[in-house]
Amino acid sequence: MKKKTSLSTIITFILLFMVSSSVTLTAQKVSPAIDFSGYKMLKVKPSEADPSVKKWDSAHVVYYDSAIKNNKVLLWLTGTNGSTDHFPQAFLKTALDQGYKVIALSFFSKPGVSQICKDDYLSKNVNCAAEFRRKRIYGDNVFLPIPDQYQDAIIPRLTKLLQYLSKNDKEDVWSQYLNQGTGKPVWSKIAIAGQSQGGGMAEFIAQHESVARIISFSGGWDYSDSEKKKIAGWYSQKLMTSPQNVFATYHVKEAAAAQLEEICKTLHIPSENVFALDEPLKMQKKGPNPYHVEGVSNTVYKPIWIKMLGSGR
Repeated sequence: MKKKTSLSTIITFILLFMVSSSVTLTAQKVSPAIDFSGYKMLKVKPSEADPSVKKWDSAHVVYYDSAIKNNKVLLWLTGTNGSTDHFPQAFLKTALDQGYKVIALSFFSKPGVSQICKDDYLSKNVNCAAEFRRKRIYGDNVFLPIPDQYQDAIIPRLTKLLQYLSKNDKEDVWSQYLNQGTGKPVWSKIAIAGQSQGGGMAEFIAQHESVARIISFSGGWDYSDSEKKKIAGWYSQKLMTSPQNVFATYHVKEAAAAQLEEICKTLHIPSENVFALDEPLKMQKKGPNPYHVEGVSNTVYKPIWIKMLGSGR
């Protein structure tokens, strides 16, 4: 009887230990939530700011410190298939702590450039990537392969949002980010950060506008010849934004690392502003390109984020 009791006790102890260990291991995998409680948060649907919007109407997300009046906006542009329901919280919280206002903009994030500008279509139109990006950013050209309308483009949506905030959010002076003569964004007060497709959008805008700062996380790799992996011609155009204010990262183990390195050189981004990341994965991920989002998601790179962001004041 004693042996039976002893065996039962041992089994119970082992089971309890296994459950306890399992709980501990699970808890270690859960990242703590980012605390935005010190900042005001607004959500504005694109159709609220512009009634002509009919599609892709998930809300723009705005965070800011109402005590700071004369600072810069950091515009966040997501990657392909991304939305404002999921954004890089740790990075954007760092931007807020550096003194920025933050706008995570809702815009068509799919299809991506690489899904359209490839194979036969690319061989017939080597300028496909530039035309695609122009349509998605400015909305002022004809590019039939994507459904985006003018009111869906990044800059029209940003402009309408700033107009809406100027009228409806009196806790801040949002009109300072709009040119009162032209109605266009005041780019000297706006920084742009983006990942993958969004990073490429930021770089494209930097060639056409003098922006306060550009931060590209693995910012897309557009081709003029996808078979030969020849990068698109638009990268060779001169930046309107000062190259000293353009920053880029990529992970040395991601699939397009070689092309991203070449793109940074072609854009004439200063070498000290380009960060070839090499830390191990934050956590194991499935998929063919697990290192692609490390630059903007792994908090080990926070010192680099701070250097790229500078001060938002």
